[in-house]
Amino acid sequence: MKIDGNYTFEAPREMVFHMLQDPEVLSKIIPGCEQLTLVGDNEYEAALEINVGPVKGKFKGKVLLSDLNAPESYTMTINGNGAPGFVKGTGHVKLEQQGVNTTLMTYEGDAHVGGRIASVGQRLVESAAKALTKQSLDGVNQYIEAVVKAKAEKESLPPPKIEAPNQTEFAMGVAKGVISDIVPPNRRPLYVGAAISLLLLFIILRSRQSSKKKSTQNSDS
Repeated sequence: MKIDGNYTFEAPREMVFHMLQDPEVLSKIIPGCEQLTLVGDNEYEAALEINVGPVKGKFKGKVLLSDLNAPESYTMTINGNGAPGFVKGTGHVKLEQQGVNTTLMTYEGDAHVGGRIASVGQRLVESAAKALTKQSLDGVNQYIEAVVKAKAEKESLPPPKIEAPNQTEFAMGVAKGVISDIVPPNRRPLYVGAAISLLLLFIILRSRQSSKKKSTQNSDS
């Protein structure tokens, strides 16, 4: 599975490079991230819970950064496993200064997944990976924008609070990714509307089931 793309940050390259390697920041904005801890030189331990189609579970593993050329580029190696299966991959990140406060990030990588998560199909797994990447980068960008704004106003503020997308928002990102990959542009609004309707129905049914369970537990007690 190949993953590639680009993203534009409204910030200097040095700041972007630093934020992309800050575990305290990344752990707050990556969807489903439960832990991201620096355990050695450019080595992190991570725990991530995520839903991909009918497969739900936790991954634990390590992330290693190498070939660091600050603030221009680095290589990232991922090795994780859990109940849903395993994922191994390597990616390369490059940052280019486009202006005083604009940085273009380009990334490309190869990943291999196996186990239950592979059973949902490559297209869905790829869409999930793209959604996870985009939502994470959106979170980093929002954090950077808040920091830049505080500095511009010369305010001494606590770190901005940026919340990672919840599982519902992440699922919508995956659904939109699948639709954009397989549906012609002129028919996408119809499919997006249908996906939203189905997702809302699923949320309502789950909330009702949860309420019934609570009522049963209360009556039993």
